[in-house]
Amino acid sequence: MKTITLNSRSQSFSFTFQKRPLKVAVDPQFQVFRRLHFSEIPPTLSKIFGAQKVLIILPDGLPEDDPYRQLAQIWAKSKSKQVQIKTASQITELPADRAIWIFGENNPFKKEIESGLKQYDAKLAADRIQLEKFDLPLNNNSFVISVRHPQNARQVLVWLRIGSRAAVKGLARKLLHYGKYSYLAFNGDEPTNIAKGQWPIVDSPLQKVLGEQPLAVTARLPKRPALAELAPLFSAKRMMDDIRFLASTELEGRGLGSTGLEKAAEYIADQFRKAGLQPGADDGTFFQRWQEVINAKDEKGQVKNVIGLIPGNDPQLKNEAVVVSAHYDHLGRGWPDVHKGDEGKIHPGADDNASGVAVLLELARVLGKSFKPARTVIFVAFTAEEAGLKGSRYFVKHYHRFAPDKIMADLNLDTVGRLNGKKVMILNASSAKEWPFIFMGIGYVTGVQAQMVTQPLDASDQVAFIEAGVPAVQIFSGAHLDYHRPGDTPDKIDADGLVKIATLTREALSYLSNERKEPLTFTAGKAASPARKSAQQGSGRRVRTGILPEFAFSGQGVKIQRVDPDSPSSKAGLKSGDVVVSFNGIKVTNLQDYSNLLKEHKPGDEITLTVKRGDQTLKVKLQLESR
Repeated sequence: MKTITLNSRSQSFSFTFQKRPLKVAVDPQFQVFRRLHFSEIPPTLSKIFGAQKVLIILPDGLPEDDPYRQLAQIWAKSKSKQVQIKTASQITELPADRAIWIFGENNPFKKEIESGLKQYDAKLAADRIQLEKFDLPLNNNSFVISVRHPQNARQVLVWLRIGSRAAVKGLARKLLHYGKYSYLAFNGDEPTNIAKGQWPIVDSPLQKVLGEQPLAVTARLPKRPALAELAPLFSAKRMMDDIRFLASTELEGRGLGSTGLEKAAEYIADQFRKAGLQPGADDGTFFQRWQEVINAKDEKGQVKNVIGLIPGNDPQLKNEAVVVSAHYDHLGRGWPDVHKGDEGKIHPGADDNASGVAVLLELARVLGKSFKPARTVIFVAFTAEEAGLKGSRYFVKHYHRFAPDKIMADLNLDTVGRLNGKKVMILNASSAKEWPFIFMGIGYVTGVQAQMVTQPLDASDQVAFIEAGVPAVQIFSGAHLDYHRPGDTPDKIDADGLVKIATLTREALSYLSNERKEPLTFTAGKAASPARKSAQQGSGRRVRTGILPEFAFSGQGVKIQRVDPDSPSSKAGLKSGDVVVSFNGIKVTNLQDYSNLLKEHKPGDEITLTVKRGDQTLKVKLQLESR
């Protein structure tokens, strides 16, 4: 037994515990009724961008055109504050009356940053930096890290490391918008933000650690409910229930021709019915049926799209439609895109694309009985996407109630289950000039930020609409190494991210079906994608290099987001941030070029990639492996 006594100005409180207490914390969660002590506010960039007096310390011996000098001079032009620039040898001790920038890896004052980081889950190593959950290489990455000033805890020290010379202008422009963060990491010349966070409070005067040992996460109190909560419009639980069913072993991966896919179709139709949608197929049911090749033996069987409607209410616009779609098929036990070693294993397809179907169903539930759109809204769950967009292509060519010239746009949900704090990607945003402005406005209204991907990708069912001249986009949470693998399981889905995806999609759907009277301006060509054509003809890609591309990269080439361990690219020394610009001497403009070139090769072929790594240009040889 252990007794602790707390004394206030007017009262004394005694508490008896079964075990020795680890920590005493007063008001650790609700802080709205008092002014915070300065030590309860973490060091952030706002402390330096809002400071009236700023010192920038440069390493000694930098040439005049050094990027650190360039950045210091850009910020020194500010008329709203006093900014001094000095070299390290000109400073004997850090002045306590101002915020301080410490520039460069070779700056002797970097040790003050390392000292300040000891109280956090962070470490500066020779070749990489660890910041809480992020572990990032130095190569081609820029870092900004703030800590408390050792002589004045109300001020901050901020260390800045520039990853490439070309990143200077971008950093000077972008950092001003990241004031609430304690640390940041940016990749490449753009530069693109890849990590951000705020340090936890570790030295509040209202907390007392009892004993000499530092506390681990086990000393945290359970989170209290909010004082008041609004009922959520979308239910993460319902969407996760959908995903767990669709990706269950009972459905065996929802392969074409399987009983599992039939069960999925019946489940979706039943949810549409319960949500109040009208049957949308031409024959008055929920199913658009036809015969299609369903396996590697070229055998045919019946397949079906699942279609539901919310009829339009405007006399002039009700004969036009907006489509919201998601494919519900997957690979079953591997066909038609099995990786070597995965043959015969169930591919659950939780993210690809039970996640998209779950959002589609949740939108139907929320909108089905109450939404009164001007234009008709068509909810479609497509089949046979994995076999070459056959379900969406059949729909576009054979759906009589709304021909392509009566469809305003398609919002296609595919692989939306692993947002994890990132921006939502909008693929094929070049199909109409209005898309960037629509999603920018949605970001302001909802707080859900989107990133436009304008390069021509053949990623999913939206391509079938673009081929027919209909503006269409894919809503996408990002690529991962479980794509088309047995590891694409429900436990890896970001439930809160699904709510964000549903929120963003609903706003886009509402704008297109109700608020916008004029059509979108179609700006993409109508030719079928070469990559998808070759896949239909049976010459799809058979090899892999093991890179995960950065879809949002807008420069020339293919930027590597991640490298699969033990892959050909890993063995050849390729790294995150590298940009592939040439394939066997052939220029690579975008991801589609790269994919098409890979289709021409077989396992065992040796290829040469030309890669940009910062200011360097490298030639890398690697041997292709079977998918």
